[in-house]
Amino acid sequence: MLNNSENIRASLENSIRWMLTQLNDDGTVNPLPKGAIGYYKLPWAFILAGKYREAKQIIDWTVRETFSSDGDLKSDKRQKFHLDFYTYPNTWICLAAHLLSLFELSYPMWNFITTFQDPETGGYCSKTPWESGKDILQDAISTAWSSMTGLYLGKIEEAEKGASFLQTLMDEQPDFTRTFYYYRYSRSGLVREKPEEEPDDRFIRINMKEKEENFYYILGAVVSFLAKLASITKDPKHLDLAKTYFDFVVRAGEHPFNTESCGKLCFAAANLYEATRDIGYLEWAERFVLSLLKIGEADGSWIRGGKPTVSSTAEFCVWRTHFLNMITGVSE
Repeated sequence: MLNNSENIRASLENSIRWMLTQLNDDGTVNPLPKGAIGYYKLPWAFILAGKYREAKQIIDWTVRETFSSDGDLKSDKRQKFHLDFYTYPNTWICLAAHLLSLFELSYPMWNFITTFQDPETGGYCSKTPWESGKDILQDAISTAWSSMTGLYLGKIEEAEKGASFLQTLMDEQPDFTRTFYYYRYSRSGLVREKPEEEPDDRFIRINMKEKEENFYYILGAVVSFLAKLASITKDPKHLDLAKTYFDFVVRAGEHPFNTESCGKLCFAAANLYEATRDIGYLEWAERFVLSLLKIGEADGSWIRGGKPTVSSTAEFCVWRTHFLNMITGVSE
């Protein structure tokens, strides 16, 4: 194991080159009709690749088109996922802006993101900011990804509250041996029945017995955050919870390796390795990243909806870079 770094590095370089072909001279990205909100993943990927100018150009475009006085990224071009998990695109841009020391952007963006956190449960609301007295829908990926972004800004207290929500979510699972429900109402608890507006049950849970596309990337986000928090705080309860969530992926067998979820799962396993130095987690991360490459294209892109997608390609650049950083100094 761990002898594929050159192939992974070559694939990463291909992806960066391909993404650069999608940029215009003014920092906009094709296809333009998606708007800046559709390309929120690119700045972080370009920063990690040393393409700081390109990252800044895309952030500038995003700010011109979406940035509001309250720190939100307002756009009528948000798609369903980015309405269901509203803070998700905001966190990617907030983090990238912070990495470029654009604090005049990152802190207002973060202050808006925190309006979604329930001060009692610690969870982040899915679609709208938190309001006192209301039974508001909250979820695992909004909580994990917002909390992890906060770690980059030193927001440990908020992250601890997010971890508490993820523990509550775990405590309320009726059968975690095969099913993970990832929505919860602040007052009435775990969501176990599909809302009428959703097309099928997969939008409220991950069931390892189903071989359709399952949203294992949510578990990847949860494990990544908890492992990062454990590395910072050294509190064993965070690491134990991260391992418990990851065990669900382990029990699922080969299915998670056959979808794009293996991207965030690579990130999760690599972060578990960072927290534990258990080489087994790094081997899991390598399996996930190699599976990811199998469903990519020769030019370094990934296909979604029959067309190459810059967004997915950018995200997968982040995970590959993180994995390559993790294996630096590890004997092959």
